[in-house]
Amino acid sequence: MGKTPIDVKGIFTQVEEFQAEMGKLTAHGKIIDITVPISPFTRTFPGDPIPAIEKVCTLEEEGYAVSKLSLGSHTGTHVDAPSHILKNGLTIDKLELKSLMGPALILDFSSLSGELTARILEKAFQNMGAPENIQILLLKTEAFSRKQGNAGNLSTQSTESDPQSMELGKEKSGSAYLDESGTAWIVEKGFKTIGIDDFSVDNFYSETLPAHHILLSGNVNIIECLELSSIRAGTYFFLCLPLKIEGCDGAPARALLISYS
Repeated sequence: MGKTPIDVKGIFTQVEEFQAEMGKLTAHGKIIDITVPISPFTRTFPGDPIPAIEKVCTLEEEGYAVSKLSLGSHTGTHVDAPSHILKNGLTIDKLELKSLMGPALILDFSSLSGELTARILEKAFQNMGAPENIQILLLKTEAFSRKQGNAGNLSTQSTESDPQSMELGKEKSGSAYLDESGTAWIVEKGFKTIGIDDFSVDNFYSETLPAHHILLSGNVNIIECLELSSIRAGTYFFLCLPLKIEGCDGAPARALLISYS
């Protein structure tokens, strides 16, 4: 892979050459959107800003529509930058996009709760018979679907603004999360990106965030709040592109799977 400098109307930029190992993927592969939608009803982590979408211009008044968006950097499906928890860590606009795309393995832990240890992850990994050199690992815990009847329908604003309600929902959900051994296993395996369908790869109540520290210090990207409730375990081609917000600790992203025919 190389970087080629180009000049577009006086603006200097770089184009990264990327050749994806598509394997047996064909043009008939199904595109699956695994992004949580952002709206005023999107569930947020306690203390994070509640999303707001305000109409600034309308077709009726100005002849065109423009909206004002207000949301946190970790709203909905999002990518954590190292600067989220590491001093002098890379910001979201500095991440290498090539590490956020490629063949991915989805492991299903929706029947489990509590710690995902190295032993549990290794057993699931071996049972899947995954192809070699998979660098993206996605963990399905069905965290959202346990908290509500429809995983695609996130909680209302009143619930978002009430940390106690949020914590109660989490306690009842019994979601799975990475312990330190499981996190170290991910780094040792050489994964470049880890994704999960919950608010955090860590225990919801953790104040020290050991999984975040181990992963981001080990140059492993973290994607949280994926929508995996209807996705079966297996291998897919994965794409995740966070918004390019300069100097930011994270950003919402659009995440897609392409199934192998």
